[in-house]
Formats: sequence, C-alpha cells, structure tokens
Amino acid sequence: MNKEVYKQIREDYLKKVENGSLTILFSGKAPQSSGDQNHGFEVNRNFYYLTGIDQDNVIVALLKAEQGNKEYLFIEETTELMAKWNGRKLSLKEAKEISGIENVVYLDQFKNYLFGFLNSLRFSESQVKTLLLDLERRNDPNYHSLALDFLEKFSKKYPEIKVANTYNNLIALRMVKKEAEIKKIQEAIDVTKGGIEALMINARSGIYEYQLESFFDQYIRYHGQNKNSFKTIAGSGVNATILHYSKNNTIIGEGELILFDLGAEVDYYIADITRTFPVSGKFSKRQKEVYEAVLNVNKKCIAYLKPGITWQELNQYANNLITEELKGLGLIKEDSQLRKYYWHSIGHSIGLDTHDPSLYSVPLQEGMVVTIEPGIYIEEEKIGVRIEDNVLITKEGPVNLSKDIIKEVKDIEAFMKKNNKYQKAK
Repeated sequence: MNKEVYKQIREDYLKKVENGSLTILFSGKAPQSSGDQNHGFEVNRNFYYLTGIDQDNVIVALLKAEQGNKEYLFIEETTELMAKWNGRKLSLKEAKEISGIENVVYLDQFKNYLFGFLNSLRFSESQVKTLLLDLERRNDPNYHSLALDFLEKFSKKYPEIKVANTYNNLIALRMVKKEAEIKKIQEAIDVTKGGIEALMINARSGIYEYQLESFFDQYIRYHGQNKNSFKTIAGSGVNATILHYSKNNTIIGEGELILFDLGAEVDYYIADITRTFPVSGKFSKRQKEVYEAVLNVNKKCIAYLKPGITWQELNQYANNLITEELKGLGLIKEDSQLRKYYWHSIGHSIGLDTHDPSLYSVPLQEGMVVTIEPGIYIEEEKIGVRIEDNVLITKEGPVNLSKDIIKEVKDIEAFMKKNNKYQKAK
C-alpha cells in the first residue's frame, strides 16, 4: 500500500483521540530462540497499520494538539559494521517515503524528543496531558511487550502524566478495511487458491499429511509469498475431527477425506481458507452427505451476512442450521446434542492477523472481512468436514472473496478427475 493510505489511517486515528494526547507505538524486536539466534521478526501489527514500516526497533509518536497535529518516526541508524553483518536498514528518506511521515529522525534522539514533548514551554507539546500506549493484554503471566516495559519506566519518571490504553481505538479502525487492505486480502486469497489446487493435483493415499502439505508451501513460495498465514492444518481421516490438529504426521489412508485449513500472507494481510476433499478424487455416499450438509450451512450463513447483525445472532443462526443438518444425518435427535459434533463459532474477523482483533460487542459493519466456517466432525466415522470462506460485508450484500476456490462436490470431483496426477494414471 502507498503512503497515502497510511496517512489517511493516522488521520482517522487522531480523530478518535483527545487533544493533548501523545501516542507512542513500538514496532517490536525479534525474541531470542537459542544461544546465538533469534526468532524471525514479526512487526507489531498495530504499529504496521499506522506506518507501513516493517522493521524492528522503530518508534512512532503521534501528537494531537489544538495548535496542530504532529507525527514523528524514530528509526535505527545503520552503522557500517551493521551493514556488513545484516545489511542496511531503512534510510530516513526511505522511511519517510513508505510511511508518509515527514519528521523521521534517528532512534538515539527519541529520549530528547520525548523530553521536549512533555517539558517544552514554547511549543504545543507542552500541552500533553495523556500518554496513549498500545497496552494489549493477554491471559499469560509471562506476556510482556515493549509498551508495557515503557509504561513501567515512564510512570516513575512522569507520574503527573495520565496514561491510557489506546488498543481499542486501533482495533475499532482495523475492523473496517480500506479498499487497499481488501485488495491485499484478495491477493492472499488468490495465491491460496493456486496452492489448494496444487494439493488436489497431488493428493493420494499412502503419503504423509506433511508430504501433501508441502505442495501448498512450494506453490506459495514459488509465487512470491514467503509466509503462511498460520501453521497449516492438514487432517486426514479422524484427524480432521480435531479442530486445531497441526501435527500433520499421519499417513493418508485409502478413501479418506482430508481437511486443509491454511492461507497465504501478502504484506501481512492474510487469507484463511478451509477446504475438504477426498484424496481418491471421489466422495463416498456418506462423505458426500456430510459434506453437502456443511456446504449448505456455509452458503446460507454467507447469504445471511449484512451490516447491523451481531456475532451472537450470526452464531445462533449457524447453530440452528447445523442442528437441523445433524438431525438429517441421523447423528442427533435433540438440539442439546449439537456440541457433540460442532463446538466452535461460525467465524471471526481477518486482516493483519488470522483472528484479527475485533470488538465483538459491535455489530457487523460495512467494510469488515470475516470468515464463515461451519463444520461437522464425526469421530466415530472418521469424517471431519469444514468449509471456510472469506467474506466482505457491504450494504449491497455479502461479497465472497474466495468464491473462485471450488467447493461444490461436482466441481471438486471434476477438477481432480481432470488434473490429479494419480487419478489420471489409473
């Protein structure tokens, strides 16, 4: 996305916060993985959302004041030694061009600028009354972030400055996608489509799940996407009945269904797609019955989407549909038995994260992109089916961004009959 998009996002953000506030966000650092290595760097998504900068050890400061808003970006200067070891980091000019922030300075000046924001007697910075930080919390006693570490030190040095959490302000903006963001999600879905077709082309029994999975990885790497949205679920047979199965280390049996929950990532925007298909290229009678039941719910839930409905209403609608399908399949007699074969929600928001943070108390809004992913999981029959699409909410009606990824029984069977290497060889 170009800098104009990030400038607009920051403008929208500053409209949400009070005058006299200073927002500080951190890009993050790569955590240590072993004695001499770090994990791969993953930029803080809220920071990236405001700046477009994908680099560690960067800080953005946004000042909202009656005299005028100001924006600052603090980046690490590349020394000659750093360049020899790890390559050059962004220059001041490059960071300005990506983010659209005019005031880009080196990181070693951050403390001086912060002092000026909070202590100047001549400039608007002296009116700062509130420091806003992205204080995301998780139910993990070991969780920490640069923002939480900064808060601890800041509160001791500036006890007179109020500190508030701006996380919800950022999430409220991220929930509703701009046109440029939707295009990135669509790009990720389009690459995912090709990867899923590569799976169908190479599917066969007698190989490990991870061996079949590798064809998806190779496809998206070859087509320029070096990252998956998340760890792929490749569950064959009974493994498909495990919601977050990820070992992917079982030999695929003859005549089994395999469930793939996966996606490609484009500039941190993700696809999250699930498709289930027979490795033989042909559904058995029972597999088809279960599959068609899930597909029916998938289609009806997509059609149900519109601005104004709540997640609670959507989930209840899906629960009612799946309950009736389970009765039709002869699996349950009472509504209370639903959770024996279906135990998750119907979907979630997507965007810069697979489960994009959302304010779930807020009804669906135009511009949101959500998943619809009903499933039926029959452990005793070794059949698990989930079908997941990514859908844009509009006032004119839902737009299925993944509609070109085949999911009809006849289309799957026809595609595999024509293209599967092992079916054609028979």
